[in-house]
Amino acid sequence: MERFQHGKPILLMTEGSLNKPFERNENMKKAIWLLLGMCFFCMTGCAGDDGDQSISLSAQEQEAYIKQMDAVMDEFYWSYDKDSLTFRGGEVPLDNEENVRLYSASQDAGYSLKAIAGSESVTAEAELLHYNGDIAGDVNFIFINKQLSGVYYIGGYDDAAYSLRERNPFLTNGDFSAYESWTGMNTDYRQLNGSLPVDGFVAKNRSGTVASIQDGRIELYHLSGSVLSRMRTLRFQGGLEAISAVFVENGEEDLLAVLLADKTEADAEGEAEIQQAEKVVFYDALLQPTTEIELEDGGGTALGSASGKLFLFADQVMETYEAEEEGWYRTRRESLRHRVTQCHIADLDGNGEMEYLLTDGMDLYLYHHLETGLIKLWSTHLGVESLYGALYSGDLNGDGVKEVYICDATGTAIRYILTEKGLRSSNEDIQYGQAIYPCDWNGDGMDDYWNITEGADRGGNLFLSKQ
Repeated sequence: MERFQHGKPILLMTEGSLNKPFERNENMKKAIWLLLGMCFFCMTGCAGDDGDQSISLSAQEQEAYIKQMDAVMDEFYWSYDKDSLTFRGGEVPLDNEENVRLYSASQDAGYSLKAIAGSESVTAEAELLHYNGDIAGDVNFIFINKQLSGVYYIGGYDDAAYSLRERNPFLTNGDFSAYESWTGMNTDYRQLNGSLPVDGFVAKNRSGTVASIQDGRIELYHLSGSVLSRMRTLRFQGGLEAISAVFVENGEEDLLAVLLADKTEADAEGEAEIQQAEKVVFYDALLQPTTEIELEDGGGTALGSASGKLFLFADQVMETYEAEEEGWYRTRRESLRHRVTQCHIADLDGNGEMEYLLTDGMDLYLYHHLETGLIKLWSTHLGVESLYGALYSGDLNGDGVKEVYICDATGTAIRYILTEKGLRSSNEDIQYGQAIYPCDWNGDGMDDYWNITEGADRGGNLFLSKQ
């Protein structure tokens, strides 16, 4: 029997048929007719239990199919593993309840299957690849009369049908209680003036004070009345510079934890500075240093905090530190498959469970932190430097679900919204060079935001929610 495997029809023969010669011409004639009959049967279709059929295609036919497949992959910025490509004959899936998602996925990509339901077809299947080479699932191309008539892929934790527009489905069920109903940002805000660095802030405490890292120092900003302004600057001695900071809840007080690194060492060529994390220093409400965590390996890159615990990210590890009478001690160490340069922890859907948003500057990751460890729910799959600055979240349309904000390499905000199939970007109303930094500045329980616009000075304004 022949089955096509990307340009190579394979003829299956038994070992005995190769070793046993034909003794008479009559037997040879019968064998030839039998072989021709088998080939004809395979070319017209060998049906399996599911109705699919193995088929044999000429090189010209294969090329025509692949050309159409490549075109739709380019249109939606996907690729596929050509070594995994197979073709089969069969029928277009029926338009019934079982195939609702399949039909919707193909329709969303611009290929309606309704008029061809049940029709005889050729289907090409291959491993669908993300930009960074990760496998997204199995893509299926449906052809009728040699024309591409349907396309979808099977992926996600639920092995369901997805549209080519749905790039990053959930990898694990997050059991979210609510999802974003995005129709645009609220317009019910008061616009105020103030000052805040163009690249925003990295941490916020419960009283509305935010910390920004500028040239290795910590600048603290606070809203007083109707003016947002800088209230304090922390500088560090001995060649140490701040590379990350976070506020840690400590009873009624919020401690400021700062990750300090020595950036005076040069690489082997003497051309670039190396960040060598030295320690984490804690500051009280009066911004007086109280205690330290000395770091031995110097690999720290980012800090995070939740429920009074401090998280230190180093290489591909997250370390948990908890306060005891004599200081802070490491209580847990968990592995990741990527580095972390920024961490933001928030309850996106309001169900009481915190979401851990992480980035390595290339991709965005969403985790839950359980007793059993970190569970990756979702991620992008770019694998190239594309994200810049800190991570933020805020409910800027008032639907009760927080959106996620981060900037790309141009300083333009990217908004991700929580949907039933995964996080997806929604940037239709964001202008080039516009940055959005959500925060509840006045403590009224409603998210406000600092807005940066493109211009010579990239000036900003505070948009405060109206009560």
